[in-house]
Amino acid sequence: MANVKMNNKIILEKLQAEIILKLGKKMTQQEILDKIVDFAYKRLDNFIYEEVDHPILTEKIIERIKNNAIEMPIAQSDKNDDELIYGL
Repeated sequence: MANVKMNNKIILEKLQAEIILKLGKKMTQQEILDKIVDFAYKRLDNFIYEEVDHPILTEKIIERIKNNAIEMPIAQSDKNDDELIYGL
């Protein structure tokens, strides 16, 4: 198993202490991390939603995007997107 560097070791130790108090039994930090990874994997969409910084699209930003759009003819209209991107 590979070692993972942690920036929040103190928080993990606090979490471990809280779990011990609430469960009444000791869980190792490795067990806690394994459960956290499993929990996040099972709820991946929620995890991603929480971690992604969603920009707030205001009318002003939408208008700016529209104004910056460039009208250009398609370079190779005989090829679909996959062919152009991946060379299929």
